[in-house]
Amino acid sequence: MEDEKQRQIQLQLTLQRRLEKVTPELFSEYLFERGVKTVVCPMCGSEDIAIPNASTMTVGPEGSESSTYAIPVKLDTDGPPYSLVKYEYRLICKNCAFSMHFATWPVLKWVEQKLSDSGKGTNG
Repeated sequence: MEDEKQRQIQLQLTLQRRLEKVTPELFSEYLFERGVKTVVCPMCGSEDIAIPNASTMTVGPEGSESSTYAIPVKLDTDGPPYSLVKYEYRLICKNCAFSMHFATWPVLKWVEQKLSDSGKGTNG
């Protein structure tokens, strides 16, 4: 039972580390490369769009490091608890509050490939 609990904790940590690779800048670049030059709210036409994000800070003997990532939304669906299909990224219109949703797995797959190609790796 304890082994299964540790395995679940490790799965959750691995998923979180992967999700934290998607920065607002990389998410924007992903959309741009797919032909979305400017994100426009489909409800009101505003270009004032926000990507909900959070920051992490790691402190160690060699100093500190901080990073910002796009916050994924966890969906309440059936399936494995730590599956990428249970998450989405949101863009929120700052004018009318309309929320746009994007599947996590194609974005993360693109980001991990981009980081791998640039030599930054995909460890995690």
